[in-house]
Amino acid sequence: MILVVEFKNISPKFTDVFFEIVEKSSNIIITGHEFFDDDSLASALSVYEIISQKYQGKNTRILFSGEPDSRYKDFKHFNHVEFVSDIADFVDNAELLIMLDGNKFSRFSHKPEILGKIKKTICIDHHASQSDTFSLSLMVHQCSSCVEIVYRSFFTDYLIDKSLADIFLLGILGDTGNFTYLKPSQSDILLIVKKLIDISQEEIQGFLSKYQSISKKVFETVKELIKNNEYVSTPGWPDFQYSYIKRSFIKANKLQTSEIVEASYLYSAQYIRKIENYSWGFVFTPNQNGDVNISCRSLPGSVNVRILMEKMGIGGGHDRASGGTFAKKDKPLEVDSCIKQTLDWLRSNPSHKISNIIL
Repeated sequence: MILVVEFKNISPKFTDVFFEIVEKSSNIIITGHEFFDDDSLASALSVYEIISQKYQGKNTRILFSGEPDSRYKDFKHFNHVEFVSDIADFVDNAELLIMLDGNKFSRFSHKPEILGKIKKTICIDHHASQSDTFSLSLMVHQCSSCVEIVYRSFFTDYLIDKSLADIFLLGILGDTGNFTYLKPSQSDILLIVKKLIDISQEEIQGFLSKYQSISKKVFETVKELIKNNEYVSTPGWPDFQYSYIKRSFIKANKLQTSEIVEASYLYSAQYIRKIENYSWGFVFTPNQNGDVNISCRSLPGSVNVRILMEKMGIGGGHDRASGGTFAKKDKPLEVDSCIKQTLDWLRSNPSHKISNIIL
């Protein structure tokens, strides 16, 4: 029976226990959270690198719940990633599940109870939300990204070539918003980035341009979000904004989930918390499962959106960037009801009654 071992700081002991569990496992699955982002993908690719090089005879797979995105095809090991509707349907023979950039089984699958029954589970994450229980976990909330934790745990003495340096840059740039989200306590990551850029020999703008092109459909979806933007003043909360996409728009434009996620991310990054006097806000987007996702952003001195999602009981994430899911019951949810639910909750729960929610 595997004991539950939890680490809160990067240490050689965690690395030793990690490899001890990997060495005793034959069928290994590596995954990042559903609707992958740059950090979760980079974390999975880099963990696959270290395991496949150290244990070449093992059956190691990378599985993601979600759709593929060909923009990442040039990154090393991306051709090994298997995109499936739900990883829970593909873990029957798994002896070890390694989960990256998320600390709850429900972040990886709509059937979290199946993942929880796998004999051995390892989780590496940097979110501050309360986590599920795993065989082995490393939760370092101070780190800028999950892939930074992976780098510091496994790669400080590893011979890193350009292809691997590019993977680390992908994750670090993605989760720091090209360094705009960095806190003073996280500035050491810049020393790692210097090393990676020296190896990669890439200008950051040129590097980003390789995988950050925007399709016309995604751009039209961003325009729809701009059109649907609303400004709200609610007693007990700083003024905020929100926007949404309706199922009818998704159907009419034949949008894939990956396109919706990308448009939501672009809109949130460019417009949420940047409008004068509106320091935080949401984006509501339906998904193909019938649920509705909410993505939240805020500025320092405003709302801690991680705590907000946790208090509402629908999600979690970072203090300044978080998300959640309104789960359907009998039929697919529409965004209107989820917007109303959120606004009603805010009216009934003024911020001064919630500890540390304004930071």
